[in-house]
Amino acid sequence: MRVLHVISTLSPASGGPTQVMAALTAAQVAQGCEVTICTTDRDNPTRDKLAPESLRKLISSHVELVVFGCQMHGLLLSLAMSAWLRRRIRTFDMVHVHGLYRFPPTYAAYLARRQGVPYIIRPHGNLDPFLYKQSSRNIMLKRLYESWFDFPNLHGAGAIHYTAEEERARAAFLKLRAPSFVVPNGVDWDRFKSLPGRGAFRATHRLGDAPLVLFLGRLHFKKGFDLLIPAFDAVRRDIPDAQLVIVGPENDDFGQKVRGWVEGRGLTKVVHFVGHLDGSDVIQAYVDADVFVLPSYTENFGMTVVEAMACGLPVVISDQVNIHQDVAKSGGGVVTRCDVDEIAQALTVLLKDKNLRSSMGEKGRQFVQQRYTWSIIVDAMTREYEKVIQRSHQKNG
Repeated sequence: MRVLHVISTLSPASGGPTQVMAALTAAQVAQGCEVTICTTDRDNPTRDKLAPESLRKLISSHVELVVFGCQMHGLLLSLAMSAWLRRRIRTFDMVHVHGLYRFPPTYAAYLARRQGVPYIIRPHGNLDPFLYKQSSRNIMLKRLYESWFDFPNLHGAGAIHYTAEEERARAAFLKLRAPSFVVPNGVDWDRFKSLPGRGAFRATHRLGDAPLVLFLGRLHFKKGFDLLIPAFDAVRRDIPDAQLVIVGPENDDFGQKVRGWVEGRGLTKVVHFVGHLDGSDVIQAYVDADVFVLPSYTENFGMTVVEAMACGLPVVISDQVNIHQDVAKSGGGVVTRCDVDEIAQALTVLLKDKNLRSSMGEKGRQFVQQRYTWSIIVDAMTREYEKVIQRSHQKNG
């Protein structure tokens, strides 16, 4: 099967979507697919004509990677990409479109729809009511863009790809006409099969043996830092030596706001901002932590949650993280509302009970291995591709 993935950017700074794309396409190639990724050079300063070196390091050499410059960096309009898509899109059996509201996914879906090429759209959480209804100075332009471009593409898609049942349920208010399916993201189990010993991350950041809470992800308003910082402050009143480590890139100066909240509560010596980590350093951070926390107001999937569980780390997440039902069923973590007191209580209970942490960590690790490994996920994805292709052939005669 010849598969084309279209995504606006593969910048490492975009976090989960880039990691998922790299792993998904590698797993598809391993199962015999011919895979191409079409993207832009947004946030990738090294501009080779087709594949910047920074991207080629992330993507399997067996995946065709085509990267185009942009003429309008807000919309990511790329004339070269549009010409390439017009020439090539009919050569693929399936077009997998990632995201909304930008030229690359919108134009790829439009072209596939017009030319009768089977395509699916993965909205990446953009249809969640929390984000969809966010007010902004450009809200009217966004609504017009949807009505002119993205909604026709969504209604006409062979299927809409959600990564959790909760994500699909939250998008129901839009009454989209296309069929849908749920296939989650995954992890490369080989990365987690043999975990490093505990201590290197703590030594690097001089954390000693202190009870350690870890947040890992972008510093963004939707992640619930206005809940996490006061919740951790409450934890400190009960566990005075507790430490919080915040790992991740800072977006749109939001990190300065978080630092202000930390400083305002007198927590600057016990809340540590580490910045972006990747590779083995990320795994070491998970291994050295005692509890992982993600109190998001909305979270399409939560790759960091799955990665933490794969490392045997118990998690505390909000019920707005779309895989919260799976986490609760697995026994690998605690699910709370977006409530400061509930988050603080969950963190405190886990930090005080080593046996409970160990039990939850083991259950979570087993659950990830059984449900979230790429071989299982690619099998499910291929079956969904085949259904879409079959429906397309029946429709087009």
